[in-house]
Amino acid sequence: MKYLYIIRHAKAEPFIEGIEDNDRKLLNKGIQRASNLASWLSNKSPIIQELHFSSSIRTSHTANIIAGILPETLKKFEDSTLYGATEEVLLNYLSFIDDKTDTIGIVGHQPGLKNLAISLIINFSEGMDKVLNKNFSTSNAISIGFNIKRWDQISYRTGILIDYYDSKK
Repeated sequence: MKYLYIIRHAKAEPFIEGIEDNDRKLLNKGIQRASNLASWLSNKSPIIQELHFSSSIRTSHTANIIAGILPETLKKFEDSTLYGATEEVLLNYLSFIDDKTDTIGIVGHQPGLKNLAISLIINFSEGMDKVLNKNFSTSNAISIGFNIKRWDQISYRTGILIDYYDSKK
């Protein structure tokens, strides 16, 4: 089995003309919600072994907050290809994950993350049937399980939605 946590970055400063979108920092509310999300992730099983995140300040800060609560054995990977990535780019990225790693988290941006989740999921754990109809807000996370042995076997409609974290609850 392979497990994927799809994680949206925490709440960031609004876009301001003249400032690069990549440079937007987390708001205090975002830092608090990212901390709550990190606590939730630290209680999940299996625990994330690798955390992959885009090169934006808001995603790297979110990833660092999460990493601060997860075990020290967590490996972190920043990759600029994840910035604003489409579901196709994300799916291709996942197919190259080292097969020795069973559980990864990917911290990124909308709309690619939710589109990826929608395209991967074929079935739901009990009570999860309405999750994909919800808004995938900042600091939210989706946990998906795959009955595969290698990451290059990941494909559309192969995942089971296991759990969902709503940062606004």
